[in-house]
Amino acid sequence: MHNQITLTSKNYFLATVALILMSTGCNTVGRANKTQTSMVQEPISDSTILQADFSQTENQIGTVFDFFDVSVRTHKGSPNSTPATFGRRAKVNTVRMLGGWSDKNLEADTYKWDGEKYVYDFEQATKRIDSWLAKDWDIFQIVLDNPPWAFQHGFTFVDTPNGVNYLKKDQVGVYGNPLPPNDANAWQQYIHAFMQHLVATYGEEKVLQWRFRVGSEIDTRPQHWAATRQAFFDHYQNTVTAVHAVLPDAQIGVHFREASFTSKYIDYTGNTEDSYATHFVSWAKKYNVPYDFFAVSYYPHITKKHELDMQRVYQHDMAPITEHPDFNANASFEIHEFKFIIKMKRAGFESVATSHASAFFAMLSKLMLEKNIQNVFQWGTAKNGSYIPEAMTQLALHPMVGNQLYANQVIRKPQIAGNLIDGIFTKHPDKDLYQVLTFNFNKDNLDYQQAEQTQIKVVLDKPAGTKYRYRVANIDSSNNIDQMFANDFPKANILQSQGGWRKAGVHQTASLNSALNEQGKKVYNANKGKYGKSNKLLWSDWLKGNTIASETLLNDTIQSSINIDSKLASFAVQSYEIQLIE
Repeated sequence: MHNQITLTSKNYFLATVALILMSTGCNTVGRANKTQTSMVQEPISDSTILQADFSQTENQIGTVFDFFDVSVRTHKGSPNSTPATFGRRAKVNTVRMLGGWSDKNLEADTYKWDGEKYVYDFEQATKRIDSWLAKDWDIFQIVLDNPPWAFQHGFTFVDTPNGVNYLKKDQVGVYGNPLPPNDANAWQQYIHAFMQHLVATYGEEKVLQWRFRVGSEIDTRPQHWAATRQAFFDHYQNTVTAVHAVLPDAQIGVHFREASFTSKYIDYTGNTEDSYATHFVSWAKKYNVPYDFFAVSYYPHITKKHELDMQRVYQHDMAPITEHPDFNANASFEIHEFKFIIKMKRAGFESVATSHASAFFAMLSKLMLEKNIQNVFQWGTAKNGSYIPEAMTQLALHPMVGNQLYANQVIRKPQIAGNLIDGIFTKHPDKDLYQVLTFNFNKDNLDYQQAEQTQIKVVLDKPAGTKYRYRVANIDSSNNIDQMFANDFPKANILQSQGGWRKAGVHQTASLNSALNEQGKKVYNANKGKYGKSNKLLWSDWLKGNTIASETLLNDTIQSSINIDSKLASFAVQSYEIQLIE
């Protein structure tokens, strides 16, 4: 047929059968996939076209890097909590390694007052480090917070701000000791000794593989810091001096809130202070204070539309930092705490458990790669052998690491209002292998709606008739374990007041362990095993075809394209592997 990719009759039959039988998902137990794909030249009239031109080298905009391989753990985190590693070694960012914990466990502190003098007890940190190493984790970063409780010795606390003494209500913060050390010189000597201890224990070569961060979300006051902005800047410089006195090449940096953060907290001076981020950038440049990385937190609420708009998030919360004229061009910009959440709780959160999270992370990944945001540290990404929805998207992204990243276009708006359909288009640097990740997210309407008709268009510097094959894997509501159960047991979607199991006031994207009453959870726990584990992509069969002449032919350039029609479900991700065949 003139307008269709040429297939042998046998392959056409197999392709047709595959379209009918194609199953996809992310569990050891799969479900039939209702999303069909086909290979045609002209898109269906209402298709949203995602197109990338691989024939022009200037369209390459970067390389896919592994930005999702670090787990963040507090002192309460267990090395037995294996994250989604995809075959890599687990990496940990350890928070509150030094002590100063909220339970005031003085035995765990690495700096102590014995009633007469201060003493170092670095074995406490060594035990914590060794517990991670013993379970085959790599230490990626040690956070030099909180100051141990002995550093509060001699402070006088008051009830109202007087500009001299810290507030009594801030003596113990939500996360522990929120105050700077009582003696800056003693702190510098202590950090110097701690670094010497690490080198003596683990060797200089090993310790230089670890990064160090001064504080966590310091401008979240008073939870992480109950002093002033300048007090932290002085504390940071003092800490850097101590670290570099032992290891001049040690990597060190900071972690603040986003640039737009505002605070109503009134400190002991009677003042309020908003985000420290841009102030730090200017201060560090003015006083030549080094930092190798600069991090913020990102906890997008699914209930807050503006936090789900990637372009707004970047321009509003990140660009004022990364595009600041004083920003260190050699420093990496990173996200050191991330979770897609429904709401914050005291020292915790309730996270999104549905395929909304898979689609959101794909959307975030596109921003990370295109804006060169080097790391996103994550809390738990796996439990009982299953990956969380975000990690399923990471499973699809992982084989793309090292690929060339190409710019793409979105042609024709989606049919459903609010849907954002886009993709990540990549090519293997040495092989004729193209890997594409597409997603469908809607910040305005969280309900599942009709699937969108899409066409993936890959333009190549190959003649028409070039043979290829491709396969597809879907990550969507049909293979999310919680949603599979809810589909099979309708009471999971019905309120208790109406005879169902669902508790009132629980968000639609909450986990079933949060959403269901005791009877519902009992049925869920008894049946969830039959859905397998969410830790694999279930691919379609390979489909074969020939490229077609490209209508974007330039001069005498040899070009052709691969066009794949598909349906993309609400809050879904599709992963494509396309291989040219000799």
